[in-house]
Amino acid sequence: MGRTTLCMPVQHVQPDFHGLTKAQGSMFDQLVVESAGGSELSLEVIKAEMATKDLSTLVRNSEIKSRDTIADMLYTISRDAKKTARGLSKLNAKVTGAVDEVMALNNYAMQTIGEAQKNAPSPILQAIVPFKLGPTADEIIVEAFTLAMDQSEQTIGRLVVEAEVSAQNLDQMEVDIDTLHGMVTHENKSTSTEKDQLLGHLWTTLGGNRQTLREYDDKLALLNDLADYRKKARAHVTAALQALHAMSDDLEDLRERVAAPGIIGGKVPLHVHIDSIKNGLERLKEGRTRAREIGDATARKLLGPELD
Repeated sequence: MGRTTLCMPVQHVQPDFHGLTKAQGSMFDQLVVESAGGSELSLEVIKAEMATKDLSTLVRNSEIKSRDTIADMLYTISRDAKKTARGLSKLNAKVTGAVDEVMALNNYAMQTIGEAQKNAPSPILQAIVPFKLGPTADEIIVEAFTLAMDQSEQTIGRLVVEAEVSAQNLDQMEVDIDTLHGMVTHENKSTSTEKDQLLGHLWTTLGGNRQTLREYDDKLALLNDLADYRKKARAHVTAALQALHAMSDDLEDLRERVAAPGIIGGKVPLHVHIDSIKNGLERLKEGRTRAREIGDATARKLLGPELD
């Protein structure tokens, strides 16, 4: 994910909280909005998972020659959908937790730098006393910056793992649906149903209309829409990974810049570091609030007026 601070001599580090908080804000701006949309997707995929399990039971009790094999594959697809929905929910929760984690650490850095500013010995005292009176303000700032950088990189690493697990779940669902399509085509060589409409086709063909009309229509829609949910979920996970990799690249570039003497310029006043962190915190708070509003609106749409 990038070089560790052990590779960066402390005396050469020139903290750049403005650059760090800007990179954090850009990444989380995208991730928190994506995670809100992911919550809706995970609920829809769970509904489709239950409908697919019902279809598996319907096939197993049908007259299809390969009914057990096809029913087993349908059950596997329902498990794929369940894992996908859980993975999306977990990724969304991890994003929210990461925002809170970064905000807490940045707030700690701001307070630490503020105390260093307040407790810094006067130049006269420093000139009189021939030995160091504890860590200097510059050393405290470097330590706070290094901690914030390391934590940001660790946070990205954990989120990348969660996003890649979701991507693998989606890939497996795609493979299993391809396999199912091959099975159904082998069973009935005259079928011309597109892969994305295969589940709905099976539901209709096997007499799902023995259910009530409303329930039949609902499950048919869910089965037909599973392919769409899968594509949207793939776009959601891909966007999250792109944002995370972009943030990783930004941090790597920032590490190189702050470790190179003379590139950033002269010494940055303490109040500038504090203002940069404060502005970054405000941006993160606004993004988190916006994501919660989107999430609440999604929940009301999906679960009905009883939430109001």
